[in-house]
Amino acid sequence: MITLIGFTGAGKSSIGRILALRYGFLIWDLDHLIAIQEGIPITEIFAVKGEDYFREIEAVMLASLLKHQGILVTGGGAVMRAQSRELLLKHSFVVHIHSTLDVIVQRLQNDTSRPLLLGRDLNIALADLYEKREQAYDFAHMLVDSSDLEQSADRIVGSWLDCHRGHLI
Repeated sequence: MITLIGFTGAGKSSIGRILALRYGFLIWDLDHLIAIQEGIPITEIFAVKGEDYFREIEAVMLASLLKHQGILVTGGGAVMRAQSRELLLKHSFVVHIHSTLDVIVQRLQNDTSRPLLLGRDLNIALADLYEKREQAYDFAHMLVDSSDLEQSADRIVGSWLDCHRGHLI
């Protein structure tokens, strides 16, 4: 399993889709699967049941998905629990997808699907969250800048193959 982690809007989903299309990996989008399981969008889960509830089901589903093969795309906060970080390191090749805050602000300018940003000034909300989470992704096996999504996907596969000599995790 290759797991893509990183700040909201960093490009995890975009790179995940490229990896799936170009290399034939099966893709598992954690937030999307949670929304399907719960029957409501992530923003509604946060609004109705709260962030603590969401983080609990996120941790359970994360552990379950690590039993599969492919690409796991996480939400920005999925690595905030130590137990989740430990599971990821033990069962997958973890890639931190990084982007600058300026690029993230541009990418998310019209995005209303991010529950921790709703109802707040985007620049302030992102800056606050970025500061809180900036070092949360440092445990990853690899750091990739997402300025060139295609090249990032190629680098990930190359490093994964080098680390695991072509064997699936």
